[in-house]
Amino acid sequence: MSLKWIPNALTLARCALAFVVGWSILTHTATAPIIPFLLFTAIAATDFVDGYAARRLDAVSSLGAFLDPIADKLLVAISLLTVCQIGAWPLVLTIPTAIIIVRDIAITLLRLQPRIQLPVSKLAKWKTAAEMAGIGGLLFAPIISPLQIAIYYASLILVWAAAALSGYTLGRYIGTLLPDTK
Repeated sequence: MSLKWIPNALTLARCALAFVVGWSILTHTATAPIIPFLLFTAIAATDFVDGYAARRLDAVSSLGAFLDPIADKLLVAISLLTVCQIGAWPLVLTIPTAIIIVRDIAITLLRLQPRIQLPVSKLAKWKTAAEMAGIGGLLFAPIISPLQIAIYYASLILVWAAAALSGYTLGRYIGTLLPDTK
């Protein structure tokens, strides 16, 4: 029996479970903050697992290559939007959230164009890592009360770094699409 379906199944599950994370953030952060943190962390970890499984099972596919970044973008956007919804400092988090989401929508729309090839850059991978770590920290902060403020600020810095990388990588991607005028 072939197991080549596992990576795409994990990616599809991550797309659907992104909404569960959002619901969990909205409903459990005040009463049981460990639940959204654990859900987010587990689902974010499947990003590594599905990529590893695809390579290990020789199941790398164009569908998986298309869906994987969408799953990441869904998890990040839904998580950030719901954290903004419950947060005490909306603008401090809403501004980088808007930058990240606008960039992700623009890149996804560009990748939907059949004639445009935009391979994922190393900086974009660092951006995703900063997003995941920042969101994870924002969800973790309420669990550890003595360090809550320090973790919250460090997490905000990561989200702002991800927003800066979002703007920069969008510019680089668009720059690769412009005709060379030299």
